[in-house]
Formats: sequence, C-alpha cells, structure tokens
Amino acid sequence: MADPDGARTPEEFTQALRQLVSETGKSPEDIAKKAGLSGNTVRGITSGKNWPQQRTLEQLVRACGQNTSPWVNAWSPLNDVRPRAERGNAKNVQKQIDALGAEVDRLHSQVCSLQDSLEQGEIGDRRRERRMTDAYFDFLAQMPTPDFRRAELESAGAKMMAPSPLLTYSEPAYEATDVNSFLAKVNVLATAEGLPQLALYLATSPSFRAISTVPAYEIPDSNAIYGYVKSDVDAYLAKLRACVHQYLRDCTDGQTPTQPGGGAVPRTSPAAGRRG
Repeated sequence: MADPDGARTPEEFTQALRQLVSETGKSPEDIAKKAGLSGNTVRGITSGKNWPQQRTLEQLVRACGQNTSPWVNAWSPLNDVRPRAERGNAKNVQKQIDALGAEVDRLHSQVCSLQDSLEQGEIGDRRRERRMTDAYFDFLAQMPTPDFRRAELESAGAKMMAPSPLLTYSEPAYEATDVNSFLAKVNVLATAEGLPQLALYLATSPSFRAISTVPAYEIPDSNAIYGYVKSDVDAYLAKLRACVHQYLRDCTDGQTPTQPGGGAVPRTSPAAGRRG
C-alpha cells in the first residue's frame, strides 16, 4: 500500500503518489475526473514533471480514497526545502513568461524562414525540371549515330591451304555481335530516366575484343556483317560518353559558361565529327 511517511526526497514522494494512483486500478483520467483536475495535471504530478500544490495534492489523495493528512505532512517539509525558483512567486513567473515569449518569437521567425525556404524550393524544383528537360533534348540532338563501316576481309591467300584456314580483316575490327548487343543496351537506357544508368554502364562496361582474323568456316555468308571497323566504334563510344557527361553537367549545373569577351561558349556537337 502506498505510504508517504517513508518519502525523504521529492522523487520518493512522487513514487508514492504514482503507486497510490496505480493501486486504485483506475486510469489517470478517471482519477482526475473524480478529483476535479485535468488528466494532464495528474500525469504531470505522477511523472515527476510537476510538483503539486497542497490543494491539488489533497484533491488527488481524496480521489484515491485515502486520508490527506499523512500525505500533506510528508509533502510539507519537502515543499519547504525546494528552491524558490521552482515555487510560484510573481518575479519568477514573469521571467518564465518573458522566456516563453522570446521562444514564441523565435519559433515564429523559424516558421517564416521555413515557409520562405519551401517557396524557394518549389521554384528551384520547377527550374531544375526545366533544366533537366532541356538537357535531355540537347542530348538527343547531339547523340552520335552508330554508322559503322563493315570490316572487310582480305583474300585468304596461302592461309587458305592451312588445315584451319584464316581470313584476315583489312583493318582492326570488333565482332559485330558484341557491338550490336552494346547498342541494344544503349537504346534501352537512352531515356531521361535511364541516362544516369547509361553513364555508369559506359564507365564500367568491358571493352570490345579486337579481332584481326577469323576462321573461314565462321563466314558462311559473304553478305553478312561479322565485324565493324574498330576506329569507327571507338569514335562513337568517345562521342557518346561526351554527350552523356555533358547531359549530367547540364542537369546539375544549369550555368552556361561564358567566353572572356562575353557570350555563351558554343558547344561542339558530336554530329559535327561524323562522316558524310
């Protein structure tokens, strides 16, 4: 049973009050209603957040069905030794009011600042969306065309007499199947949403295997394309990487570089370097 007599500190007294309320089997709201107090008042007292005044203590104890005298007797010496700053004098109350007023002013200023930031953020979001859209259309306009020359085979010559005759390309080449698979991947990723992935793919994808000869038995159809000229593919890759990197810069920067004499620096289109 809750007993205030053993309470020697405010914490012990609060613990006894908490036990008193708990032993009733009722909620703090029910006890508060019976005592004519608010639920917040009862919770504040039993949690130790607020120190009760004598009248409030008596109302709470009576609502719990106990005699108030032992509780007031235990409360009184503890209340007397509490620092005066924690007791309700007019000067301290005014200080608290002033402090709360300053806090309200600070919070109001903070809310206004956040509202301004939100408005600026919305404007920035719209500008960023426009910048990304413009950058994507620029990318499409500058994206190089994979118009690779077919790697031609030289005459087999003496090598045709070997057990496994080899055909020689007239210049270094890449296998067409590898290049075509790469182009299919590029087509999938060449979207506004996929361009960051395309940049990663270009940075991490393995290099094509250069070939200079091919077994004759692998060329059953003389009209089919089995290899692309290596220099054409390399030039395409360099231009494509440059386009993707320019797109990423345009999306994140949004600033047009200027020449020393004024005016925007013209960007060189990869298409300008293509063959006619």
